[in-house]
Amino acid sequence: MGRRVWLGCCIVALLAVSGLVAEAQQAVFVVRHAERQDDSQDSALSEAGVRRAELLASLLKDAGITAIYVSDLQRTIKTAEPLAKALKIEMKRVAQYEDKDMDTLVAALRSRHAQDRVLIVGHSNTMPALMKGLGDPDGLKLGRDEYNLLLLLVPRGDARPAVLRLRF
Repeated sequence: MGRRVWLGCCIVALLAVSGLVAEAQQAVFVVRHAERQDDSQDSALSEAGVRRAELLASLLKDAGITAIYVSDLQRTIKTAEPLAKALKIEMKRVAQYEDKDMDTLVAALRSRHAQDRVLIVGHSNTMPALMKGLGDPDGLKLGRDEYNLLLLLVPRGDARPAVLRLRF
């Protein structure tokens, strides 16, 4: 079984049982933007980044995503763009969110997207606080060149959410 097929099967299986327990979103997918072209503040994606963005779209196109959040930097926008186009979803831009803004973002996700499956494309410095805000206390750490981590968080009421850490 191919890696992409296996990964897709894992996602589908987890989502199938998530509807039984979730009181907030059915699922939240969190991914870091794809590879950057350079170290400039608003870097475009490199060729490898463009390929990874297309792979992400291929992987998540059947996951039932109904909302996509990105920062205002083009590397997050371009990472989500192939999926947004395939699903005909308009991306919601969030100003370059900081740790202090995470509670606001999490509250907005819960109030605007109850029972939705949401993708958030973030940054290495925002993903740990976002995961903590969504109820995952494990303390996410990302390496400088780590672009292949896909987190799938499934809320479970008042219990700790189920979190799948996948590589793509």
